[in-house]
Amino acid sequence: MLTEIWESDPFSERKESLIDTLDTDYFWSKGDTFVVTRGGGRRRFRVLSAQVEFGDEGLRREVLALKI
Repeated sequence: MLTEIWESDPFSERKESLIDTLDTDYFWSKGDTFVVTRGGGRRRFRVLSAQVEFGDEGLRREVLALKI
């Protein structure tokens, strides 16, 4: 499933910046943690919410994560 992972604003829980777009069947749930290592950097995130959208093009998921 096409999954967009967004970084959350720490105070308002609104989408701030796109972390990545993946095609994955992983079941994302609130509280999951993950690490992004790119360009020599390492950032940790915690999932705040996961939302699935049913549309004409199929399923699409949006994950909101907070940097920890």
